[in-house]
Amino acid sequence: MKPTRTGADHTSAETDTREYQKLRRNRHTRQQIQAEYKSRGEAARFIQFAQAWIPYGGATDEDIFISFGMTRPRFIQKLRHSIVEVNLDAEAVRELADTYPCFRPTSNC
Repeated sequence: MKPTRTGADHTSAETDTREYQKLRRNRHTRQQIQAEYKSRGEAARFIQFAQAWIPYGGATDEDIFISFGMTRPRFIQKLRHSIVEVNLDAEAVRELADTYPCFRPTSNC
């Protein structure tokens, strides 16, 4: 024979469910905020590195690989995404674009 739920048990279960859902939403929001800050920090790191090398004609393939563990074309792709994310001024964008040109001549970087 199955026990029947009383009104108090049913209300308690609903409250527990709502509390659990609230905790999940809060956790998800915190994770989104942390991801956004991490992304901005990573974007700033790419831009600072690239700007530091502008006077020298840009970072070498070796310096990029040592610092970020990626190839030059991938670095430039990430740098371009970072520029958009951080919303740099036009002069800084121009300097970076001149120093780190696109590798694919057919693409509209």
